[in-house]
Amino acid sequence: MSEANTSGAATAGFAAPSFHPILTDAGSGHTFTMLGATMRLIATAAGTGGRFAVFEQVTPVGWGPPRHVHSREDEIFYILEGAYELHVGDERRTVSPGASAVLPRGIPHGFRNVASTPSRLLSVIAPGGLEEYFLAVAKCSPPPNPAQLIELARPFGLTLLPPGA
Repeated sequence: MSEANTSGAATAGFAAPSFHPILTDAGSGHTFTMLGATMRLIATAAGTGGRFAVFEQVTPVGWGPPRHVHSREDEIFYILEGAYELHVGDERRTVSPGASAVLPRGIPHGFRNVASTPSRLLSVIAPGGLEEYFLAVAKCSPPPNPAQLIELARPFGLTLLPPGA
């Protein structure tokens, strides 16, 4: 698209975008393993002007993060394959492909793969930036213990809840 067409869209009643379009082929993007889950960054805060991050997770059987609370981000999950138990606030529900959860900040939540095979979900987090926490955890060698995870989460406004909370 030419420069004139891009600026023309802004003058036709549309605001100029604060980031460039991101086109990601299947399987491309930065992929890494974090505590046994495979994560693929599709869009990052750096690439979206801080607006959001998008990533795909493939989780092993029985895997899930501890229940946690985001103080800064809203989150959307969309289940692509397998089955997950979602624990949102006081509600627990098992969901399958096509299900979604829209989670405002401040609501305790977690999920766990309850299928007999690896499961896969897509997550959108807005605003972006929390992907830096996932990358920091993935770089830890050996993997961090629960107390270290809590400390790593703190600068990101993420509170990991104790088991049973």
